[in-house]
Amino acid sequence: MDNQPLVNKCNISVDQRDAILYAMGIPAIFSTVLCIVAILAVVLLGLSKLFIYRLTMYQVLGSLCQSFSMAFQLSLFRYSGDLLYYRVICRAAAFLLQYSLFMKLMFTVWLTIHLFSYVIFFKNLKSLEWIYLSSSLLVPFLIACIPLITHSYGIAGAWCYIRSWKDDCSGDDYKEGIAEQFALYYVPTCVFLTISVIAVVIMVVVMVQRACVRSRVLKEENQPLTHAQKDQKVNVEALKQLLPLLAYPIIYFTLVTLGVTNRTYMAVSSSKSIALIQAHAVTGSLIGTFSSLVLFVHICIMWKPKKQTKIPKIDSRFVTYGGMTPCT
Repeated sequence: MDNQPLVNKCNISVDQRDAILYAMGIPAIFSTVLCIVAILAVVLLGLSKLFIYRLTMYQVLGSLCQSFSMAFQLSLFRYSGDLLYYRVICRAAAFLLQYSLFMKLMFTVWLTIHLFSYVIFFKNLKSLEWIYLSSSLLVPFLIACIPLITHSYGIAGAWCYIRSWKDDCSGDDYKEGIAEQFALYYVPTCVFLTISVIAVVIMVVVMVQRACVRSRVLKEENQPLTHAQKDQKVNVEALKQLLPLLAYPIIYFTLVTLGVTNRTYMAVSSSKSIALIQAHAVTGSLIGTFSSLVLFVHICIMWKPKKQTKIPKIDSRFVTYGGMTPCT
């Protein structure tokens, strides 16, 4: 396998495959380390006791698993040993990748649901945390077992995933594998991507609208400036905690778009785009980096050494208008 090109429909030489594995593995290693540091920061600072920080920690946990699964693909770099052993390792890497991809998707979907519920309906879903966590860990495992049962794991272009071709990289399409790729990850991702984009737009529009309405109400009631300033301070604190959380679904679905585009292009076209495959590899492995950076920013904004903040309750006098910061 060492110096032999991958043939026929794969249309990817060994050198190209090595370059793609580097493009995936090196950023993935960096993302893995950064995710571990971010999670340790939350635990050591005692922030894991707060629900809002546990939500961010779950996001980084999902990113950590995805980054590690991509870094693990480097174990197959220039492998020239026993072919049977190679296929076992490849299937293990593919299983881990499928599990981590769907885990990250589940964590992001649940976070979007929580944000939508809090912003639109003023409902805190903290009581459902155990469902949020258990479903995000167990459902992906069940999903990842399906290609294992159908023996669909193997080479999928440049790295190990659900196979696109028979016999690792032959000229014949493995239609069952392609169908499983889309059914078990890419179609759910596209569906949740569309729903999440709509949800994020609705949340932003509603927050702005409520802020403007509230501003007008305060002016019409001629409330003292000191009272408005105090009320505004509470709402600014609420927004400081909400807005960083909103960054997670935005970042995730922005970066995963190239992966969906690449797999779709490979499924419908007889040719392969090396540039698109490399972009897929890089953006997927950088999800952990961006998730960790958002968490660090969140800590810097909200954490206080002696007084930790909690999500403030919305002023009951302004529930009709959402208690958002006035427009200025």
